[in-house]
Amino acid sequence: MKLKAILSVSLLLAVAAVLPQRVLASAATKVDLVQDVASGGVGTLDMLGPTGYGFVNFNQNANGDLRITVSLKNAEPNTTYQGVFLVCGPTHASACGYVDAGDLTTNGQGNGNAILKLSVAVLQASPFGPGYRTDHFDLLKGVGDDSAGVYVAGGVNYIVP
Repeated sequence: MKLKAILSVSLLLAVAAVLPQRVLASAATKVDLVQDVASGGVGTLDMLGPTGYGFVNFNQNANGDLRITVSLKNAEPNTTYQGVFLVCGPTHASACGYVDAGDLTTNGQGNGNAILKLSVAVLQASPFGPGYRTDHFDLLKGVGDDSAGVYVAGGVNYIVP
């Protein structure tokens, strides 16, 4: 009888382990934006620049989609950053790819906001993939274009189901 109970519990645990897991909605996390490279392309891509340039606030809904709010302050006026990139890896040196989450346009004072979303399907695909992730965001005028500065938010931790 005891053996039957142990086998039943073991079977139940094995079945539960292979069923798809749902992600619980996560609380919002706020990460400061750092000016990694100043306007005009001045500086080194080292993620060590000054703060005071806004923030990235992110969370996940119950499906696992990553919801992102970007608030850029004191940047290049009247500029469209055609790249709010989620970059695979916690630093530039460890980057293994990226996905473009959307655009952000600043006003005449250099301030701008964007509300963006990356679907769980995008996050499950290469270069990201399922599991616990530590990545970072880069904001720049376009791929490889640091003329309007580069802003970075590191320590973006989330789980891809």
